[in-house]
Amino acid sequence: MARITSPVVRHLTFAQGLATAGASVDLTLTGIVGARIAPTPALATLPFSAIFLAAGLSTFVVSRAIGRFGYRRVFIGIAISAAVSGSVSAAAIQLGEFWLFCAGTSLIGVYSAGTGYYRYLAAESMPAERPRAVATVLAGGFVAAVVGPFAATALRDATPTPYVASYLLVAVLGVIAAVWNSRLTIPAVPASRPAGVAAEVPRAFTELWRQPALLLGVASAVLAAATMMSMMTAGPIMGMTVGRTPAAGAFAIQLHMIGMYAPGFFVARVMARVGERRIALTGAVIIVTAGFAAAASDALPVYLFSMFAVGLGWNLAYGGGSALIAASYRVSERGRVQPVAEILIIGAQVAGSLSASAYTTAAGWRVLGWGCVALGCAVAASLAIGQFRRRVAGTMMRSD
Repeated sequence: MARITSPVVRHLTFAQGLATAGASVDLTLTGIVGARIAPTPALATLPFSAIFLAAGLSTFVVSRAIGRFGYRRVFIGIAISAAVSGSVSAAAIQLGEFWLFCAGTSLIGVYSAGTGYYRYLAAESMPAERPRAVATVLAGGFVAAVVGPFAATALRDATPTPYVASYLLVAVLGVIAAVWNSRLTIPAVPASRPAGVAAEVPRAFTELWRQPALLLGVASAVLAAATMMSMMTAGPIMGMTVGRTPAAGAFAIQLHMIGMYAPGFFVARVMARVGERRIALTGAVIIVTAGFAAAASDALPVYLFSMFAVGLGWNLAYGGGSALIAASYRVSERGRVQPVAEILIIGAQVAGSLSASAYTTAAGWRVLGWGCVALGCAVAASLAIGQFRRRVAGTMMRSD
């Protein structure tokens, strides 16, 4: 990958790594811990779902806060919420309090909502290379994706009550992220425009949301969010029901997160060459492949492949979709696009995680696979048709 010159993107790449490291603990263990302390099996995935429900409820608040206080202060605040989340979750596990555990995991959702804006700031800091900026920030989670699940399970028995130390790690990472984000420096926007240049008038909400590129970008990111979250939530619990060990579940999450973040090291350059739409389309096709694998078998090699493939598909569909979204609005219009796009994406995550309790058996896992196939095919077809129409329109313009 060519060297990134934007100090903002470099800062956010490391911040993304810290966020991914903390999130990997919750993603690896929350379903398992929920199943251990839930008063009924039907509530086992509720703590996991609380993360994304809280993220959905807080994303508009985060957007408004960014507009009022700026990115730097908000990014410090969300990191503090991660520190509180880890502390509350650890206390809840120690006390065996299920509902307190739900409260703790929901606070990490506030962090998740805020870190979603990292990629938008990255895109704004490199307007001529938005896809590269977005892909680079997403790549920042790679090392954390490798280390996080192992650290989460390695700390399992570090305290008399299992998993307490794992969630204390989340608190420590949140403190580090708060300190790191306090060092974020964003170049000042010029206070005035050159003489003779008219002020940029924001377009109407309906005009913005009629743009095909924006709609396709959101559809791609929603597909990525829904399929990734449902398989990530159901996967570890399903693995336990068919006799696998927590270590095997952690390995599946590790492969999944490697698929999510490793491609960023080369996608940044590829996306600039082939375009966001083709990257998003490739991601949708890979998600379909992951769905076929899950529908075919729950054997360990196939299970691991499907978990890796849906992570890889997420990276391409989410990265390509995010770049399409970021290219569809001006800075003055971000308040009319960013929070709406985020609430739709987070809503897909909530739906995926809430529905996951129905897919934690071998039979349910296969049904989930077919659902990923159906949704992936719909979005892939939309992206392919959009790409075809765009190519036809370009050909007609050249002929004129």
